[in-house]
Amino acid sequence: MLLLREFVGLTYRRRFIFFQKQHTAAAISPIAAFRRNIEIAAIRQFQHLVIGRRVWLERDVLRPYLRLIFRHYLFGYHVQGIRRCLDRVVLSPHSADCYYDFFPNLAAMIWFNRQRPEYDRLIDALIEEVLAENQRSLYVYALLCASLIKNLQPFNEMAELAAAEFAKFSRPGSTPAGVELEFSNLGRFATFDKPFKGGLQDPLFQNMHYYKAFFLDDITWRLGGYLDSHIRGNSLLSLPRIFAQPGGFFEYSLVRLDYPRSFSMPLSLDLGLIALYIDEVIKFISELKPHSLHVNFEKITFGKLKPQLDDYLCLLLLGGDLGHNKAGKLQELRLANNELRGVIQRRKHRAAKGEVAKEVVEYSYLRLKGPSDRDYSYFPILMACKGFQYGYNMDLSCRDQVQGMLSWAHNPQLLPAVSLSRFVETVKAGWQQEGGHTDEVCEQTAHEITELLQRQNLQLK
Repeated sequence: MLLLREFVGLTYRRRFIFFQKQHTAAAISPIAAFRRNIEIAAIRQFQHLVIGRRVWLERDVLRPYLRLIFRHYLFGYHVQGIRRCLDRVVLSPHSADCYYDFFPNLAAMIWFNRQRPEYDRLIDALIEEVLAENQRSLYVYALLCASLIKNLQPFNEMAELAAAEFAKFSRPGSTPAGVELEFSNLGRFATFDKPFKGGLQDPLFQNMHYYKAFFLDDITWRLGGYLDSHIRGNSLLSLPRIFAQPGGFFEYSLVRLDYPRSFSMPLSLDLGLIALYIDEVIKFISELKPHSLHVNFEKITFGKLKPQLDDYLCLLLLGGDLGHNKAGKLQELRLANNELRGVIQRRKHRAAKGEVAKEVVEYSYLRLKGPSDRDYSYFPILMACKGFQYGYNMDLSCRDQVQGMLSWAHNPQLLPAVSLSRFVETVKAGWQQEGGHTDEVCEQTAHEITELLQRQNLQLK
């Protein structure tokens, strides 16, 4: 079952397509019916998930894509094994309304990244084996990864390491939150109308042009993987056939439950562990450059204070991308380069068909940077966004201040100290309104936000 579960992918789409009522003369238990449905699904997927012959000849990209496939299968087996062992260790409380595999996923990723050199060596050996045998079946790849499990460290040791990391980073609150991470070796030029215009190259993945050819939707389901080409609906249907796979951003929507992305759940109430998860995911997919981060919080209530332009600019200072353009001018690059389809947006999310959709506020302006490219954690930035939501009246999102934000992004000016202080005090008041954190955590986080704001602001002198 370990193999079949991972190969099929237990998502809503798989349930809708494959899981059928069993018609037999004898009574059949729910467990037996479940196993039979898994077998039916595996047979159909076995026939479908085979890399095409023409794609197999693309030797320049074959190894990088195969490496992703093997890595995700091996990661999935770790999730299954660690899940059983986490019941024996002490964990912080996890809301039933949040993503059920949050702890197993994060625990498996922590261990996987710590053992990365060894795992890369094992995976490279498997790649050489399938290349030598011209083996194109993904079922065989899943089987080969399963064969490695018995020779790895016991899962209980993995769970104990993860539990120690959880205890170190955990900062639980009371507001459900989720994140999506975008990656691309072409940066903002990854979208369909822009590839290679920036003079950049992506020899490893060719701007994820072969994403569907290697069935990465089916492989990366545990992390909500999908390809975001920024093409929607009829725009995609109207493309010439040769452009049917345009490439784009490789994205992990860590809250996604199904392939069409109709359903999602919050990831966790714990922003400390979400910040840790962000860092671990970046390490896990190290061949692709981090690009952007979307954070969403369930709307519980808004504050009463109407945000001014400087309040939004503090958000940009904290989580945006201050840097120099090609002419050497300092700008906030995400807005100045017109990368964003929205800065702060309000959306509706539901976890299952028939459930009442919950309103969330999505902060989509954040630049995603690897741990080695920054000297701060994402935790205070996530906390600032949450405090902003509770401290300020977000009825207008930021629609009334977008033009001012754009103008500042092209020519950023030093913010007055009073603006920084007002921002920090308001987000602190927001945390008190939420009532999910101790005074000690609030004071320490406010101090970290103040230091980061002042450091970023000094660049504008």
